[in-house]
This record gives sequence, structure tokens and C-alpha cells, in this order.
Amino acid sequence: MSNAPAASNPYLSKAYINGVYIPSGLLVVGVLIVKPEWLPYAIALALALGGYQAFGLMSAGVQKVLKPDVFQNFELTKKTIISHNVAIYRFKLPSLNSILGLPIGQHISIAATLPQPEGPNKEIVRSYTPISGDHQPGYFDLLIKSYPTGNISKYMASLVVGQTIKVKGPKGAMVYTPNLVRAFGMIAGGTGITPMLQIIRAVIRGRPTGDKTEIDLIFANVNPEDILLKDDLDKLAKEDKGFRVHYVLNNPPEGWEGGVGFVTPEMITKWLPKPADDIKLLLCGPPPMISAMKKAAEGLGFKKARPVSKLEDQVFAF
Repeated sequence: MSNAPAASNPYLSKAYINGVYIPSGLLVVGVLIVKPEWLPYAIALALALGGYQAFGLMSAGVQKVLKPDVFQNFELTKKTIISHNVAIYRFKLPSLNSILGLPIGQHISIAATLPQPEGPNKEIVRSYTPISGDHQPGYFDLLIKSYPTGNISKYMASLVVGQTIKVKGPKGAMVYTPNLVRAFGMIAGGTGITPMLQIIRAVIRGRPTGDKTEIDLIFANVNPEDILLKDDLDKLAKEDKGFRVHYVLNNPPEGWEGGVGFVTPEMITKWLPKPADDIKLLLCGPPPMISAMKKAAEGLGFKKARPVSKLEDQVFAF
């Protein structure tokens, strides 16, 4: 990140200076003095050896920062407004080599001590799934929709750059590994898209190394402007033939070609994989929606969902 202090920049650390820059410089200067005509070869060799050494230092220096039992403070460095009540919040990790260490499919807890109308201040904890991943060191991003009656979401909306939040994790029973199943059927409502997007992106990143998982997503919202990250989803679907997205709106615009109303068993049958031992149905959204989708799935032949989902379940609710 451009605004990270030099002290947290691994490329300015003693390890890089002593292990990469000084040896490379000495090689080039020595050849320039002794055999100037060999200078182009010396520069090429210095770049190759320096790059190899830098790669080793970077690989060794990656640090996972999440702690499951301890809240840590992370500073807000960027706030990107998406709409009147949605924003992407970027938080700085301790160094450019730091990663959250969040397994794909899991989430973090955010805590804040907030005033309560009925009494004294109270610590409120809520779960969120970053839309960034451990392949993006140095920061993590949260997509959050603020609600007037929300606790943490309203608190997040009030944050300004430089303030911090308290985070701990990882949490959750879902841990995605490549080819965990043959196919995912996903049903998301509103900000329930975040854990789905985390898995979708991981699957697509894994294509070059053999991840063949098929994904069909039903994404339900009230109005067209409520469809979060639609451009990102459409781009992913266009670029990856194994991922398909189907939109459903309560209030569709004129000419709308997607689903209309609530997600129905007919939509699930039409757009998502049929029940099988090598598929999973993933759910995330408002509680009434999740309850309805669990009942619909059971009626379509999926195994009955448990109140608290486990990794091995055919129907998994985040």
C-alpha cells in the first residue's frame, strides 16, 4: 500500500538490504572495475540471483496475523463508497507480507463497545467475510451494508480513515479445499454474497492447478441497485465457463430477464445442481430467507439441514 510507512515495508528491511541489494551491487561494481565488457552479463546475473533471494525472503516472511481467541486492532486506510448505505472498507495489516490467515469459507468476528438505548454500553460482536483473500497480502477488505437499526454495520459506517476495529478469527465450520465437491449450488441474499464470492474466487484462482468445481449461484435482492458487486460477478461468469450467476429481484425493472419475487423451488430446480452425494448447497442471507430455503431444499430431495451446519452437510448455511 502506498501509504505504508517505510518501517513496515519488507523491501527496505535489513534482510533485503544485506541479502539482496548489497550482494547484487557488489557483483555489478566488481565486474565494472575488472571486466567492463562483461557488465551486461553481470547485471543479468545480479537480477536473477537477487530475484531468487528476494523470493525466498518473501516466502519465509509471510505472517498470519489472525488469533482465534484474541481481538486485535486493525487500522482503516481506505473507504470506498458503493451506494448510500454500502461501502468497501480496507484495513491495514502489520506489514506488506502479512496475511489474515483466513481459510476459504471461514469468517472473522468484529467487536465494538456501543451505547445501548436500554442501558449502559455493551460489547457487540458480529461476523463478516472479507471479499479479499490471503493471496493479497498487506490488507483485507470488507463489504458492509449499513442498516439504521444495525449495531456493527452502523458503527462501521461512522468510521473514518485512521480509526481502528477489533478483529479475531478464523471462525466457521466451512473450510473449502479444491474439488471438495463436484458442484456447488449457492443461494445468497443481499450481503450474504460475501462468503459465496470468497469461494467463487478461490475456485476460479484454482483452475490452472486443476480445480474443476462447477458453481451455480442464485443471488436474490429487492431492487436492481441492491445487487452488490454485480459487475464483478458478471465478469467472473463471462471469464469462467464453470461459474454461472442467476439474479432474482422483488422489484424488477422493465425488460428484466431474471427471476422475479422470492427464490422458489422451481428456480432452484431450474438453475442449481440436483441433489447428489458430490454436490453441496450453500446458503447465506437474512434468517427468514435461510429458513425458507432449507425447507425448499428438503422438499426437493436434499438432506435435511441441521440447525448449525457442519462441513460434511449437503445443505450448508453460513
